[in-house]
Amino acid sequence: MEFFILIKGESYENIGFLLFSLVFAVAGVYSTKLFSVLLPFLTCTFFITQKGWQNFKFDLPYLAIFFVLFLGISALSVLSASHEKVALRSFYSLSMTLVFSYIFLVSILKAKPDVILLVYKTLITIGLFLASLLVYQSIVDTFHLGFLERPSHLLKPTGSVLGLLGFVTCAFVWTKDRKVIALFSFILMGLLIKMTICQTAIYAFILSSIFFFISYLAPFWVTRISMVSSFVLLLLNPVLYAYIIRPMELINMSYYSWFLNNSFFHRLLIWEYFSHKFFEKPLLGWGLGSSRYIYDKPKVVGGFSNVIHPHKGVLQAYVELGLFGGILFSLFVAFLFWVVEKYVKDRLSVAVCNATILFGLLLADTTHNLWRNYYLSLCVIAAGMVILFIKDREGLQPAATGHLKQAPIPA
Repeated sequence: MEFFILIKGESYENIGFLLFSLVFAVAGVYSTKLFSVLLPFLTCTFFITQKGWQNFKFDLPYLAIFFVLFLGISALSVLSASHEKVALRSFYSLSMTLVFSYIFLVSILKAKPDVILLVYKTLITIGLFLASLLVYQSIVDTFHLGFLERPSHLLKPTGSVLGLLGFVTCAFVWTKDRKVIALFSFILMGLLIKMTICQTAIYAFILSSIFFFISYLAPFWVTRISMVSSFVLLLLNPVLYAYIIRPMELINMSYYSWFLNNSFFHRLLIWEYFSHKFFEKPLLGWGLGSSRYIYDKPKVVGGFSNVIHPHKGVLQAYVELGLFGGILFSLFVAFLFWVVEKYVKDRLSVAVCNATILFGLLLADTTHNLWRNYYLSLCVIAAGMVILFIKDREGLQPAATGHLKQAPIPA
C-alpha cells in the first residue's frame, strides 16, 4: 500500500523515478560499477533542472579546498610514480569524480521541497527493489537454481549500498509519521546486510547503529570527540601497524585467537606490510594507484597472498600519496565531523550524519580501494541524500534555526 501511495502523481515523473530506482537497485546487486555513471547522470540532471549555468556559486568552499589539495598531491605523486600510466589513469579518473562530486553537492544544497519529496519517494522505491533483488539472488545462489546462480561473494558490495543509504532512508520514513515502518525497515536492513555475507558490512552496521543512538543522546559531545579521535587514530595508522600491533605475535595469544579470524588476520598482515612500505618512501609515496605493483614477494607470509590494495583507505593514502596525502585524508575525515558539529543542530540529523560517516569510513578503511570510482560515487550520492534529509528536517521545524547553514563564501 505504501508503495502505491508514493507513486501517485504525474505519470512521466513516476516512470522516470521508477526506472532510475530499478537501475540503482540493479547497480547495487549486480554491477556496482554503474555508480560511476549514475553520479555524473544525477549531477547533470540537478545542474540542468536548477539552471546551474546561470547561477552556479561556490557554496562549499572548504570542500573545494580539500578536493583541490587532493588533486594537487595526487599530481605530485604521479611525478614520482614507478608506473606512470597507471598513476595518470587513476589521476584522470579521480579528477573527474571529484569535479562531478562537487557540482552534485552544490546543486543538492539548492534543492527545493518538490525535489526532496521526489528523492524520498525514490529512496523508498530503491529500497523495495534492492531488497527484492537481493532476496531473489540469495535464494538462487543458495538452492542452485539455474543459470542465474553466481558466487556468493559477489553480493558483498551490496552491503555497502545498504549501509550507506539505510540510515537516511529509515530516518526519512520516521519523519513522515511512519515510525513502525521505519523500525521494521531498520531491522530488515540488518537482515539484508547479513544476507550479503559481507562481514565488514555487518560489523560496520552494528557499530554504526550503536553510534547512531549515542549520537542522538549526546550529539555535541559525541561529534566533537569523534572529530578529534578519528584524526588522531588515522594520523597514527602507519606507526600503529608497523611498530605497535604485531600480527604474528597476536596470533599466538589464546586470548585473541577467537577474534583473529582468517580474513581479519590477513588484513592485519597487509596493513603491517603497507605501513613498512610507506616508511620506505614517506615524502611523496609510491604514486597514485601503485599499491598492486610494490610487492617484492608473492605472499606476505605462508598461506596469505598479497592483495591489489591495502584494504585500508588511510594507509593507501599514505603509501600512494606520501605523508601529506595521509595527513590530508585524516583531516578530511575530521572535517566531516566538524561540519556536522558546526552546521547540523537537530538530534536526529546529527545521528544520521554520524552513523553514515562511520559506516562509510569503516568500509573504506577495511574493504574498498580508496580510488575506486563506484565507491566514491556511492559515498557522494549518500552524502547528497543526507543533505536533503537535513533540509527536509529544517522545513518540518522552521522554528529551529541553524539545521543546515551553507558554509561562508570567501570574498
